[in-house]
Amino acid sequence: MKKNFFSVKRMCFIGIFAALSVIFYTVVPKIKMPIFPTFLELNFSMIPIVICSFMLGPIDGGICVLLRFLVKLPMSNTMCVGETADLLIGLPVAVVAGIIYHHTKWKHKEVWAFLFAFLIWEIMGVFTNAFINIPFYKVMIPGGMNAIIGASSDAFNVISGGKIVNVTEKNFMFYYLTCAVIPFNAIISGIVLLITWPVHKRLKILYNQIGYTKEETDME
Repeated sequence: MKKNFFSVKRMCFIGIFAALSVIFYTVVPKIKMPIFPTFLELNFSMIPIVICSFMLGPIDGGICVLLRFLVKLPMSNTMCVGETADLLIGLPVAVVAGIIYHHTKWKHKEVWAFLFAFLIWEIMGVFTNAFINIPFYKVMIPGGMNAIIGASSDAFNVISGGKIVNVTEKNFMFYYLTCAVIPFNAIISGIVLLITWPVHKRLKILYNQIGYTKEETDME
């Protein structure tokens, strides 16, 4: 049976984590890496969300992702495509991490939660770029696929050690997914999860001290 799911304390925690996630996205400068296309930027807005999933549970983490999505929509400079991709990546990462941490009896469940979060992040990163981001921008931006290839070719040349990579519309997706999306998401998810681990450990002590007990986070 559900216990105090809509308690004021729980809602406050969700609001705080969602607000922190938005701040990480809008205030903290995004990082561009020369080895990746310029439109791929590192941001750390998933850190509060993953911590929320560990502290409160999968539904709470999912709510944080939805709140971040809704707040980001009016500020979108990607015609809401980037925000939709972030939603499709963030939701399964937050929910699965929370389920493993709160609702399994596995040994070293934190490790398993991080591992599955990493794998899901990679899978959904490939999916959103292959079936949402690139197909949409191919149609909507001036220059279409040629513009996308032009924005990516320098990064591919850096990755290949300075060799000129002959990227065409036919082979672009292979180069883009293997040389940019997969390593980029490995880096950003790895950084987010590595930062989350010690922060979660420290906040967990405070979390228990202020009286938000496990019984209040139990789903059933």
